[in-house]
Amino acid sequence: MALKESHGGAMWTAWERELAAREPRALALERESLAEAIDLQRFRQFLFFRQWEVVRARARGVGVRIIGDIPIFSAHDSADVWAHPELFQLDEAGEPTVVAGVPPDYFTKTGQLWGNPLYRWDVMERDGFSWWIERLRAALELVDVVRLDHFRGFEAYWEVPAGEPTAEKGRWVQGPGERFFESARAVLGDLPIVAEDLGLITPPVVALRDWLELPG
Repeated sequence: MALKESHGGAMWTAWERELAAREPRALALERESLAEAIDLQRFRQFLFFRQWEVVRARARGVGVRIIGDIPIFSAHDSADVWAHPELFQLDEAGEPTVVAGVPPDYFTKTGQLWGNPLYRWDVMERDGFSWWIERLRAALELVDVVRLDHFRGFEAYWEVPAGEPTAEKGRWVQGPGERFFESARAVLGDLPIVAEDLGLITPPVVALRDWLELPG
């Protein structure tokens, strides 16, 4: 965030090449020159987490459980994609080669073109889906139950070539399915998840949700 502010709000792909690529020497120099701005960001986050824990404690005290949301995809201009480009389908300049969306359905005639970069699930699987597991762990430190957005995308997701004006020209690609959830459960135990199952729900999606015994 300190780097983003120092670049006038420009997304990370527009920064100097060495910063976009997270070269250690360039980052070290920026950590020194932006030390005050970085500390301000840390302090803001400290205040948020301290205040949120008060909210959670009071909710617990009156028997209220908090449901939070995990969007299935990350924004291109996010710390996640900048820090872990190897986990996303990007070109050498850091731009997505394919993007997320859903095909035409009863909600819209041209589909929904979300534009998020898509995961390289094969790369994620090699280390046991650790990035996703840490994402779940972090969310469950803030809330009691997670609404897992676009659950059907874990079974199969709609892949659209980058640059298409709508989501019409895409294809279904198999998601990680049971393998992902088995890995997450092995580390985190039973997951308090609600599966968001709107849209085009096929029998394999229903089968995955039922196998996990999740409410929809």
